Amino acid sequence: MRRHTRKELFHEWLGRPYMLLLYRLLAILLAISISRWMLYVFNAQFFHQLNLRQALGLYFNGMRFDLPVVVAINLPVIIYYCFPSLRIYNKGLQRAVDIYYVVLNSVAILLNFIDIITFSFFGKHLTVDFIKVLGNSDEVSFGIIRQVLFDYWYLLVIFVLFVLVINVVAQHTQLHYNEKEQKSKWYLRQSISLTVMLVMALIAWRGGWQAQRITMQTTMEYTDPQNAPILLNTPFCLLNTHETKLELREDPPEADYSPIHTELVANRFLVTDSLATDTLPSNLVVLIMKGIGQEMTGYYNTNRRYSLTPFLDSLLSESLTFNGMANSRRSLEVLPSILASIPPLMENDFVRSDYADNDFDAFAQHLQGKGYNTIFMHGGKNGTMGFDEFARRAGFRNYFGRIEYGDDADYDGQWGIYDGPFLQYAANTLTRVHQPFATVIYTLSSRYPYKVPKDFELPEESYFWTGFEKTVYYEDCALRDFFAKAATTSWFDNTMFVITSDYSNSQHFQPEYSNVWGMYAIPLAFYWPKHIKPQRCEEIAQQTDLGPSILAALQVNDTLLSYGRNLLDSLSVPAFVSYFNLTYQYCDGTYLVQSDGRNPFGIYKPVLDPLMNDNLIDRLQCSDIFAKLFAVLGDYNKRMIFNDLKPTFDTIHEAQE
Repeated sequence: MRRHTRKELFHEWLGRPYMLLLYRLLAILLAISISRWMLYVFNAQFFHQLNLRQALGLYFNGMRFDLPVVVAINLPVIIYYCFPSLRIYNKGLQRAVDIYYVVLNSVAILLNFIDIITFSFFGKHLTVDFIKVLGNSDEVSFGIIRQVLFDYWYLLVIFVLFVLVINVVAQHTQLHYNEKEQKSKWYLRQSISLTVMLVMALIAWRGGWQAQRITMQTTMEYTDPQNAPILLNTPFCLLNTHETKLELREDPPEADYSPIHTELVANRFLVTDSLATDTLPSNLVVLIMKGIGQEMTGYYNTNRRYSLTPFLDSLLSESLTFNGMANSRRSLEVLPSILASIPPLMENDFVRSDYADNDFDAFAQHLQGKGYNTIFMHGGKNGTMGFDEFARRAGFRNYFGRIEYGDDADYDGQWGIYDGPFLQYAANTLTRVHQPFATVIYTLSSRYPYKVPKDFELPEESYFWTGFEKTVYYEDCALRDFFAKAATTSWFDNTMFVITSDYSNSQHFQPEYSNVWGMYAIPLAFYWPKHIKPQRCEEIAQQTDLGPSILAALQVNDTLLSYGRNLLDSLSVPAFVSYFNLTYQYCDGTYLVQSDGRNPFGIYKPVLDPLMNDNLIDRLQCSDIFAKLFAVLGDYNKRMIFNDLKPTFDTIHEAQE
């Protein structure tokens, strides 16, 4: 009899509201943490340097970042289950709480599942800027959603299973009033449990007892930026990112830095005195290839399993090439880097930030002032991601897009005109416009959902290629046909071609390209045999270097504000800067340093350590390189805040001093 009574008391204790609440919260904690862990499982190539033990350690440490999300979403449920009122047993109210519990927590888990997919493209968690992307019909459409559901159907099945489990938990944690219980004890117990649960919720929300609440930067206490995504769940990232304004750096710079270029001369890599003999201005064509990194080219990556870019490889072998580095990982950040030499060194995209209306300097503005016909060409929908507006502000008078192309028979159904016909259209258009012209052509093929024209013939060995690899091969063929057409025109021999990519490929196949160094590696080349010697230069060159280099090559010795260098000047110093996953990176060609903007936490030698396995922070200081990084950040923030991105008499004078 005594055992039976204890058993009844035990079951009665398990059925009390605060215990049922703990079951619910524990179930959600496990669901969010497991779905967070799935980002690692389905994107393991990004975390190749981790062994299973290290990855599991990060999984459990990541629960510290899961708890604030569980508390934030379920605070109404916590208050309801612990509220000292018998009305919590009302069936209607209980039903409403169950719906809230299932729906809100399912949305949180859905965000983790969405991030599993998007992480493979961007290499970072979704943040608040994702909300902006959702509002852009060019970025998210029914066609894209349908294709994602088709390609990732297995994730949809797993997500449905998660929702079913949450629903089962909700059904088995219903509140039932015990008629035998004394009301006075029940009210006292509820009041105590409400107080205790709210205190525990506050601690969980803050992530512990420490003075400051945990943020995304707290992940650096556990691991380096490469592995930090394993610790973070998507709702936490969304809750902890917002549009922030840049702040002036109060610490005096330890290194001299100025983005003002007053002498844009070309004194290396040139055919002897060839520029001096030119009597007519030369044309310019900048080709920005979509999503083709060094990993996909045989020229840069001799370890490729098979050649996807035979024409590009041959073109690069006849060009002046550099170890190109993209300043960004997203399309919205590409044009400011290439056209205006403005790297993305803040959380928000420049074109959508509080500083989007700032005036800025750009190489096309200078060429336009020298009588150049400035043209921007992109086969996408006119207005997509504001390309046309930014190109206009950057000095491009004419824009040719899908509307100007005028034949939707070549429309890919999602992004715009296929590259093959559009590049032919571009070559024909340049034959009709007046010279000299400065043209930027931005391709779009190598972009999800990775379509090629139905009549395009792939080689027999392409059977096992991924959709992305097929589009890379297609883009190479389109580039080949463009040059074949251009070579027959009158303007070809008098034109400098600059070949680069917007960012590295969205799919990685080799570990040295799936880390915070290799994922930025892109082709960067100058094809102009008449004036520039073909040569492979191993120096790093970033996208922001293109502006001053183009003006120097075209003998436009104007003053330019650029966060890059003149690649054709023997006195220029190699540099690469980026901002990614709350981490600033700066490289001088030998050492790559990492910082949160204040404190250093990473030093690598990427040439000798391409897998980024050996952090030298405990063995080296590299204070001079960190000083350069902080000097760039200080100048960047000040100029953004005070709208000073265009050289003035005072800034030119300061630069000359």
